[in-house]
Amino acid sequence: VRGELGDEVVDLLAGAPELLATGAAARALGDLERIDGRLAAAERRAAAGAGVGSLVTGLAAGASTWLALVFGIVAVRDGSLGGVALAVVALAPIAVHEVIGPLTPAARQIPGLAAAARRVTDLLDRPDPVPDPSEPAAVPVGPLGLRATGLRLRYPGAAADAAGPIDLEIPALGRALVTGPSGSGKSTFAAACLRFLDPAAGTLELVGSATAAAIESLAGDDVRREVGLCEQDPHVFDASIAENLRLARPGADDATLLDACARAQLLPWIDSLPDGLATAVGEHGARLSGGQRQRLALARALLADVRILVLDEPTEHLDEPTARAFVADLEAATAGRTVIVLTHRPELFAEERWPRRADLAPATAG
Repeated sequence: VRGELGDEVVDLLAGAPELLATGAAARALGDLERIDGRLAAAERRAAAGAGVGSLVTGLAAGASTWLALVFGIVAVRDGSLGGVALAVVALAPIAVHEVIGPLTPAARQIPGLAAAARRVTDLLDRPDPVPDPSEPAAVPVGPLGLRATGLRLRYPGAAADAAGPIDLEIPALGRALVTGPSGSGKSTFAAACLRFLDPAAGTLELVGSATAAAIESLAGDDVRREVGLCEQDPHVFDASIAENLRLARPGADDATLLDACARAQLLPWIDSLPDGLATAVGEHGARLSGGQRQRLALARALLADVRILVLDEPTEHLDEPTARAFVADLEAATAGRTVIVLTHRPELFAEERWPRRADLAPATAG
């Protein structure tokens, strides 16, 4: 119940503007009060149980001490027990109570511990959504390209494909634009490129200078060391700029961070800040504009030093001037690696600069 109350408080605070604007705040507060009442009742029951347990153990300790005295005095009178030994007999129940007394509050923790153990066990017993092969293949050497042939993607348990068929070949160090309306499977394709989802049909391969490897034949961690993702709604932690950047490379020094920021065209803004890289960005990057957030995510992806970079809707939340400025800087920022941009705004990308294009349509039966 305490967890449910915590969830309700977080939802209430996060959605406060919308709740106030729609007149639903009173109802939300009423729901919170009902959960709080359930928690108070549960805590009263727990406190009553603890009180009864303490009462029982206290009475048991006192009763056993008196019984020891009664029988000890009888034994002293008939000569079978010495006077000094009587004190030991009388104090023995108190000593035992000091040992078993903590068992009562410990017993109160058993239901909570059992529930926590069940949650952990359920999590550990879940099958891997994308299991690694028993003998993973080696990642091809050299600059990497990507090749999809008749690729169809389907989420576990789904009755229909989420994307496909997809036929696309991107040479090493090439650039490709993958377009399509919402629901055509662009983000699903991005998930497959990072081996968060294995092909349902067809093939998806990483192509090196001499060999190629089907993505499902590789270990997931190996794939994600070579293929990086810059999401359409990148998560920014309530920390400093430097701490957000070091997620991609924990040991990077400030010079390395500034170099990545320079390539992402963030350096002029960072230089204008009094605290520079130590500037806090606020919860979910609240102190950043949309363009700054996207460039921060790009700098973080560049720090990962992957051979293939996938950008999923990088201009999604940007206005037209900001989006065009971001695209103009993107080519130079991502030089030296294969780049795949998934977007439904292809007009922002000059065809002569982004010659390889693929249009995804909603998945067809196959």
